[in-house]
Amino acid sequence: MKLKKFSNGKKKQIIPDLTPLIDVVFLLLIFFMVATTFDNLGGMEIKLPSSSSIKETSKDIDLISIFVNKSKKIKLKTDILGISSIEDISLEDLEIKLQNIIKQSKDKKVTIVADREIDYGDIVDIMSIAKEKGALSIDIETKRK
Repeated sequence: MKLKKFSNGKKKQIIPDLTPLIDVVFLLLIFFMVATTFDNLGGMEIKLPSSSSIKETSKDIDLISIFVNKSKKIKLKTDILGISSIEDISLEDLEIKLQNIIKQSKDKKVTIVADREIDYGDIVDIMSIAKEKGALSIDIETKRK
């Protein structure tokens, strides 16, 4: 025979502890902030030229990209040894920066991402600067027709 216990009419209210939940939410927030990369080119709009023969490039560890928009504003994006940076740069400063960056790069490959309205001569100037500073390979990024 079972004995029943009678309560005095008051029920204990269960209050869940929210501290572990808040800790998990903050850890997830920190994880996504650290794991997410933002491509900040400062609103630089570039219309790529079209090409019917596009070679897919592999994602190398060392990336050196030169962005040029139609108003000839230049940005240098580097990702060498896991350190990524994007900076505004003038054509004169490009020579000095490229020399130091290409020395650190193991594959010495430079990618030029230029607007389709840029003069051919300006692109050749940038290509010759990169070649003089030690680039072994120069790619020009295009979009598929």
